This record gives sequence, C-alpha cells and structure tokens, in this order.
Amino acid sequence: MVSILVIKATATVTLEPLGSRSADPRDHSVKVAIRLGGGDGKQAGSAYAMKIARASLAGFAPVHGEPDQRKFVEVSATRRTGKSAAISVVVAIEGSVLWPRRPTIDSMEDIAAVLQGEGYRVSLREKRECGEADCKIDAVVDWNRDLEVPPTWYGPRICGRHNYRTCAKCKSVYVLTSSNFVGPAPSVHCAVCGRILIEWGGSKLWSAEPVNPATAH
Repeated sequence: MVSILVIKATATVTLEPLGSRSADPRDHSVKVAIRLGGGDGKQAGSAYAMKIARASLAGFAPVHGEPDQRKFVEVSATRRTGKSAAISVVVAIEGSVLWPRRPTIDSMEDIAAVLQGEGYRVSLREKRECGEADCKIDAVVDWNRDLEVPPTWYGPRICGRHNYRTCAKCKSVYVLTSSNFVGPAPSVHCAVCGRILIEWGGSKLWSAEPVNPATAH
C-alpha cells in the first residue's frame, strides 16, 4: 500500500494590540495571511486566496455607513529564474482590519472556521507585550492561551529582562538587583525558607526584593 502525503496550504491569523496601553477599549489589528504554493491547484491561486481572505473577515464589515477598515493586498517576493534573471511573484495574500477593541473569541473562531472549511491549515496567534512599565519587548504566542510562557520570558506577562526569580522550594517571588563587586560576592537566600536563590561568587553583589507573585505573572 502506498501512502500519499497531502500538504495543505497554510493560513495564519495574527491578533495585535495597537496604540496606548492605557486605552480602554484598545485598538487591535487582525491580520490573515494565506501562503500560496501549497495545497491543490485551487488553493494555490492568488485569486482564490483573495476571495477566501475576504470571506474570512466578513464579520468585520462596516455597519451604519462607517468606513471599511479592511484591506487586502498581494504580497510579492523576488525569485531568480536563472543565473541572473529575477522576477517578482505573488507568494501570499494578506487581509487585515483595524478593530476598535479586542475581537471576541467567537469572531476569531469564525475566521478560523472559514479558512479550515476551505482546506487550509490554520494557525491562530497573537502578539503579547511585556507588562512591565515602559518595556518594549513583545512575543508572538498561540492565541487565547493566557498562561502560556513565551520562550526566555519569566512568566506569561513578564519578559526575561527584569530579573525576577522564584524560589524553587517555597515559590516566593523576588526581583533581583545587582551592583559591581570586588571579590567573591555573598550568596542570596530566600527570606521565607532560606533556600539559596543565587550562589556566592562572581563580580556582582545581588539583592532580592520580595514582590507580590500576582504582579510578576
């Protein structure tokens, strides 16, 4: 028996917060990117992909005469056809919309349902910002998984640049600060259970300030 590998065309839906973090509600961008070149001949065509991109964002159509915030474009890339010749080819279709609030779970699932119904392999993602004041770090994570910790981050809402540390024994949370030090610096212990947070030695003098775990996650 011969097995046949079926490669589906892919579509990625990305949600991104925009503007001031203090705004409530806050603007969000929803972007649908459909890659060409995968799947069957119908899925690989740009005209077909454009049609599906429009259908996937039908739930974000304007109402009451408001301007249409949806945009649909072809994404091109340069491909070489020989040793020196190069041509521009359409490699994807992108549809996007600016929405005045975070889209509901139902509206995001409706986008995915349209794409999946046409045979696309769908990935739902969102851009998450670090919750520390004035921090510009963000990460792309799976959509609507609030407890997912991005790679290199301390917690779901705090990136890895802020020197948070959790005691391995009692789970107390600390924020660490350091200064230059001459000679072996003393180790730092958990104030609750005494477990070592940082071993002695090195050229940094560390101190640990306890914080509310809720603020670090």
